[in-house]
Amino acid sequence: MKTILIVYIIVINLTGFLIMGIDKSRAKRNRWRVQEKTLFLIAFLFGSIGILTGMYVFHHKTRHLSFRLGIPAILVLQIALACFLCALHSRYAGSPSQTVRRELDLIRNLDDDTIQSYVSYGSLLNSRLSSGETGSDSAEAVTLFFKNFKYHILDEQIDGAQAVVNVSITNIDMHQLAQDLCTRLLQESVSLYPQNEASTTGDYYRLLRDTLAGNTYSTVTTTACFHLQKGDSGWEILSDEKLEDELVSGFISSVNDPYILPAVKVLSLHLDALKALTPEQWAEYLSIDDVFATCNTDYSGLIDEEYIRQLATDFDYEILRCTENGDTAEAAVRITSIDMSNVLTAYRKHLVAYAATTRSLRDSEVEFSNTTARLLLQSLQENDRSASTDINIIFHNNGSVWEITFDNEFTNALMGNMSGAIDKFNLVSPEDNSWIVAPAG
Repeated sequence: MKTILIVYIIVINLTGFLIMGIDKSRAKRNRWRVQEKTLFLIAFLFGSIGILTGMYVFHHKTRHLSFRLGIPAILVLQIALACFLCALHSRYAGSPSQTVRRELDLIRNLDDDTIQSYVSYGSLLNSRLSSGETGSDSAEAVTLFFKNFKYHILDEQIDGAQAVVNVSITNIDMHQLAQDLCTRLLQESVSLYPQNEASTTGDYYRLLRDTLAGNTYSTVTTTACFHLQKGDSGWEILSDEKLEDELVSGFISSVNDPYILPAVKVLSLHLDALKALTPEQWAEYLSIDDVFATCNTDYSGLIDEEYIRQLATDFDYEILRCTENGDTAEAAVRITSIDMSNVLTAYRKHLVAYAATTRSLRDSEVEFSNTTARLLLQSLQENDRSASTDINIIFHNNGSVWEITFDNEFTNALMGNMSGAIDKFNLVSPEDNSWIVAPAG
């Protein structure tokens, strides 16, 4: 702005000087003249120095009283006006409010340097992330972060060398943004097979950019309080963590709040991560290898595949209730999985039927193993039922996040209440004789 003003003053005065020369030349040759009001207009437009210089260099209009008095008078008025504006600017520019204004204008009118300062601004990050390289995603995230940033100076209080400036800041709803971002961070961290786990600064800004770009947020107005101290070079802002947080409308404190996500949300994200598993991932997660201990090389792999297929298909959950008490939460959860009771009941029927035949007496050890394993596979393939098991899950907040550890009760429910099914399978009933059917094959 200052450069443009200087260029303008130079150009308008050169124009005034040249026009005075041209008008003098035309006067000597009795040709068309420049109107006097045009010359005065140029002088009023801060070209008075050029007009006055032209008057005495070209000895033009020096006998006209209106020029001899008018042009110098205009020049004096303009000099006085310039001095007044400079004094006003000096006073205004040196105020605590203007110091704050300059700082906030950097945010409102982001340039590369300002963006980079926020990219490397550690407090803007989630404190649980490690450092790392940043990239173009970071700059895009910061640009979107401050896209709706506006401010208004509310008041200024000066007490000697100390000052306080209160500012209203309008930006997107940072609390909602923090919730959405922490949800995405947790989704990636609890995923058993993450594609892009956010563990570095670059990953964090990628998620922040995607969250900002993928959601629409309302604007919220908050207040920031600037404390300043006057030094040799003028007023200086005393920065601290509180002010840093206020500048971003509470985003820093929100994103690092261990309770930003309710316990029920955290639990559902963990269970959703299980629902997202493929059968192959379920097998790896549960370390499935001959889950029923058949020790049969021909059928154990097929049995495992069928069992995992049904578990992956049937698994679901319902959080019946979840209560928080300080740093502890307790949830009642209904786990739906393969109905192992139905599977083992059918298996027992087939075993009883097989045992009632003379074949069971004639079969070798290998044939016996193959038959019983095949009957178990058949029982799994015939199953079309799922069952639900209610369990309680207790978990804690460690000061950073809600920490959930799934115990044996959860694993048992996940696997179709295996313990209850085995207990029922081992229970001998007089009705067993009525279950005898001819074994398949």
